[in-house]
Amino acid sequence: MPSAENRHTFARSSSTLDVYTDGSSLTADEESEKLLSPEEFGRRRPRPYYRRLEVLWASNAFFMVVAFVLAIKLYTTDCRDPSLQVYSPANGAVSYIAEHKFTPALGKLTEYMGYPDDETDRKWQELYQYNRSVITKQEAKHLSTPTMALPGTEDYLVELEVYHQLHCLNVLRKLLYPERYHLLERVSWKNGTINRESYGFKHWDHCVEMLRQTLVCHADVAPLSWHVNVPFNRGIYPRLASTHTCRNFSQINKWAEEHQAPDFTQKIKNFTELQQIIDGTDIDHSTEEDLQDMYELFPGDQWFKHWRENPYDGEVKRPQIYPTWNHTWDD
Repeated sequence: MPSAENRHTFARSSSTLDVYTDGSSLTADEESEKLLSPEEFGRRRPRPYYRRLEVLWASNAFFMVVAFVLAIKLYTTDCRDPSLQVYSPANGAVSYIAEHKFTPALGKLTEYMGYPDDETDRKWQELYQYNRSVITKQEAKHLSTPTMALPGTEDYLVELEVYHQLHCLNVLRKLLYPERYHLLERVSWKNGTINRESYGFKHWDHCVEMLRQTLVCHADVAPLSWHVNVPFNRGIYPRLASTHTCRNFSQINKWAEEHQAPDFTQKIKNFTELQQIIDGTDIDHSTEEDLQDMYELFPGDQWFKHWRENPYDGEVKRPQIYPTWNHTWDD
């Protein structure tokens, strides 16, 4: 039998073996912590791990917010329609038809073509029937060119350019049918020659130029395919039924209808009334062009030259901005 001393030594060895076979060795401090209650342990133990975790979460949240803001900025920058950079109160009405195929309108006529009758005229007129719109004062402040309010109201007048362009196109269409509209007769001398210096003729010339600027501005790059033009010609010609991405005209027309201006008198020949309207607004009503030497547009207007040269000449008043009583207006 082992002696008492040997038994004691064996017990210590067994105790030591148990510690090592347990896979770890506790220090005195760690053994002391094992004896602490959970409350005391929570109070005394430092929490660097949790603090690092909180910092990590806060950093992640911050960078997520920054990434979200940058993503929104990049999206709105890259996806913004570049053709809408100039402010228009109707920009929000712009939407697109991805693919729209044009009608060739060469062999078969559309409802807008052919020798006109009252129905044809009505359809053309409907295209720009909402050409006068009103917007709020706040919206008017964003316009690149100031506009005036309807006298006595806070409704500011605008016209969407598309309606001006359609008006010009309609005027030029009417020139193709002198038997019905007699427009050339209005600008012809008694001997039948055309007065190309008349206001009416200059109006048509203006329309051609405005449409030229519009076409060049929008510069449609839809490709026209080519083919042998059977059966009209024996040759190679472009196909006219091209496919385009188009703005939804119906949506723009809907906006204009919702903002349609009330009826008002556009042509005012009472100079006193006109001057009151001018004085009641805070915008410059002068023309964008220098018409100083174009007296033929304002026959008999004795004030025109003086007003252009001396807009505020002492006691001399500006009795009008429009032509005088014997000027003939052309629609």
